[in-house]
Amino acid sequence: MSYSFPAEKFAVAREALMQPHPDGQHAALEAALIECRVGLHRMNRSKLEASIRSQIFTLEGFMDSTGFSAVDGDSAWAVRLKGLSDDERSEIFRLVDELANFFASQEA
Repeated sequence: MSYSFPAEKFAVAREALMQPHPDGQHAALEAALIECRVGLHRMNRSKLEASIRSQIFTLEGFMDSTGFSAVDGDSAWAVRLKGLSDDERSEIFRLVDELANFFASQEA
């Protein structure tokens, strides 16, 4: 199975998290997670090792906006991301970096 598409998307996500965003950190986080979501879309995860599936599951938990409502023109997802703690943002950065490395290594 080729992981070139998720490798590309997670590399873009990691870059988004590393560069300053003109609209702030939450906007960079949103851009990065959109890339991750696209990279994971329709991926057959059954052949991935359990630890990678676990990391994906954890990352997807941060993408879930269930229970959040749109406020002042911000989407429910944006509201969710703005409310993350520093520890949660650090965890997202770590997951994106590790998954970017994993998918890139599968293409080597």
